[in-house]
Amino acid sequence: MRRQGGFTLLELMLAILLFAVGTVAAMELFHRAQAGSTDGENVLIATQLAYGCQAALRNVAYGSLAARANTVCTIPSAAAFSRFSRTVTVTPQTTTSPYNTANLTRLDVQIFWNAPGGTTDVTLSTLRAAN
Repeated sequence: MRRQGGFTLLELMLAILLFAVGTVAAMELFHRAQAGSTDGENVLIATQLAYGCQAALRNVAYGSLAARANTVCTIPSAAAFSRFSRTVTVTPQTTTSPYNTANLTRLDVQIFWNAPGGTTDVTLSTLRAAN
């Protein structure tokens, strides 16, 4: 009796299972790559917004930094920036030991946004000396 060539049901099911596992793994890889790209884009935009705020604060007189910090720094109203918010913290430095920082003011610009894992932020800090 001659045996006919072909695949058994077990071989066919094993091939389908291996194909399904490979497809799911590839789709997960594509999803993670896309999410990483979006996260990187958000960090880049937030960093640029914070840098722009610090640049605007350079043009404010030293004596009025605390009063004007929140009005000088604005996030553009374009739809691309609607997910971002910001806080500006102005902290006069008073330490005289070991370094004299009494004539410095610390400016912290925090840009934050909602990400799938929760709120994410970028903070840029700088020191500004009295004129």
